[in-house]
Amino acid sequence: LKLDEAAADYWKFQEAIEFNKTLVISSVIEGFGNLPSGAWARSPDNALVIPVNAAQSKVSALLIVGLNPHRPLDEKYSSFFQLIADQLGSSLANVHAYEEARKRAEALVEIDRAKTAFFNNISHEFRTPLTLMLGPLEELLAGDTSAFSTKQRADLETTLRNANRLLKLVNTLLDFSRIEAKKAQAQYFPVDLANVTTDLAGSFRSAIEHAGMKLEVDCRPLTETAYVDRDMWEKIVLNLLSNAFKYTLKGSISVSLREENNKAVLKVKDTGIGIPAEELPHMFERFHRVKQSGGRSFEGTGIGLSLVRELVLLHEGTITVESEAGKGSTFTVS
Repeated sequence: LKLDEAAADYWKFQEAIEFNKTLVISSVIEGFGNLPSGAWARSPDNALVIPVNAAQSKVSALLIVGLNPHRPLDEKYSSFFQLIADQLGSSLANVHAYEEARKRAEALVEIDRAKTAFFNNISHEFRTPLTLMLGPLEELLAGDTSAFSTKQRADLETTLRNANRLLKLVNTLLDFSRIEAKKAQAQYFPVDLANVTTDLAGSFRSAIEHAGMKLEVDCRPLTETAYVDRDMWEKIVLNLLSNAFKYTLKGSISVSLREENNKAVLKVKDTGIGIPAEELPHMFERFHRVKQSGGRSFEGTGIGLSLVRELVLLHEGTITVESEAGKGSTFTVS
């Protein structure tokens, strides 16, 4: 019924809504004839119009109940109907809350989808000019540099190094956006995981030793051939080593590979600054960065470890971290 219809006026809907109170409607038989009477032969002639409040005392619905013609409307009888109305109000509130939560979830999914598309598009746009910059720079440094002063050559090397760093970041964003869009698929091939991991770790030896630290690599052959996506495994190992190097200023970094319970277990351990206990649960969250960290640099986007986790999950594996502030960290991939 619409509130301006005659029947709504008869039931005093407007008054019940405006004053948010229960109303007694008399002479129902005169207005509508005999109504369903349930177990009695006599039709109810009086009814209650009860406001149903779903949230914040706002009327969301009206409950109309016929009154038993064989008992008076006392406090207990009235309270019984009010309990029914309250229960209906609670149910409606739950429905509204669920609907609002669903709408918020859909909005967040849409925002996430738009963000992923943005990352994907902007990363592609960045990569093209970077590639065009890197080619001439590499050619310059690979050719005759006698015409350059020492400072000019150093500047060119710095530019090339930072351009490569930027390209790496762009590629990481692309990898992450592909995973987010569910477009990343691992291509599994049999590899000698011990040799591959040893070679990857060795690429960091020069940088680590140059910084006055020690790199320990102990990757033992597995009894069974491991099937991994070689490119993804490379990203996993290099990201973990890069993270260890960034937050280790002295001591050592160790890489080990073992077979435990029919699983390949990679451990990257460092003697770095460690991670505060309250930060550990958030280490693999997207865009999370440890506040006030005293690492080798403050660069980063907070997606490196999140990317590693997604790549590990694509291999149906797990990654965990153990750390103590000031004593180093151990990342374990199984």
